[in-house]
Amino acid sequence: MSLLLCRMEPVQHPFEVPELGVRLYSSQELCYVIYENPLLVIDDFVDDRLIQFVRSELNMEFLAGKLDNWKKSNENPDNLLLLILTECQYYTSSEVSHYRQLLIQLRKKHPAQLAKDRADFFFGKRQYGRAISLYEKLLDSQRDNVVDEEFLSRLWCCLGACYARMFQSEKAYHAYDRAFFYNSRNPEILERIYSLKAMFPELNLDERYQSAIQARDTKAWDERIEAARKNSRESQAVKDLDQLFMKDPDYRMEGAAKLVQQWKQEYRSMM
Repeated sequence: MSLLLCRMEPVQHPFEVPELGVRLYSSQELCYVIYENPLLVIDDFVDDRLIQFVRSELNMEFLAGKLDNWKKSNENPDNLLLLILTECQYYTSSEVSHYRQLLIQLRKKHPAQLAKDRADFFFGKRQYGRAISLYEKLLDSQRDNVVDEEFLSRLWCCLGACYARMFQSEKAYHAYDRAFFYNSRNPEILERIYSLKAMFPELNLDERYQSAIQARDTKAWDERIEAARKNSRESQAVKDLDQLFMKDPDYRMEGAAKLVQQWKQEYRSMM
């Protein structure tokens, strides 16, 4: 996160935003997070924890009181976000007005589509556990002109991607199977099942998928899989590991411990 700070509050206990992997030390940083991540903050970002941070760490008692009163009134929660942007005066009035219009446009979306957009946001931030929770909740949505079989198929595809990235192959396969059930005409689902099998060779595919895959030209799929594997081999984590083992033996164990701890933390954030 990069921004220009105009003032610094004497924050002793920063406000953590785990979805972004950042800690906030000022009202400007808080405004920046709100302004740049509307899908993150649109529903439940302004809670008691944030209001306490505004009150005790930013020393903005007046703003905290207004937020608390507005929250208890159960009126439009979007006004809480606009209130923070306005009172902190980090953004101009025209920028706040632009943000207001953005929130209005988001609220005009079908509730299920907005919820999926939020889940997609968390997926993009590697918050797979949070994304899964939102996707699964959407599966119970009432059917209408938006929540149709194609929409449900996309939800199951998203769930499959989440589970695959968490290395839960059976759950990923089940999700893609459900996606195929709702939309068997989408060739991308079959490709995802094929890629999942390549990633987890021990996975047992149903005969219908084996037959469908054998009947297709998988050259393009194989090329994409190989490209993904190449990118994985060239990832920063692998480079860090290679560089670690080029060091003197005395430093390897210490460096390895730190690297493993970092990977564990990244995995926990996925959950």
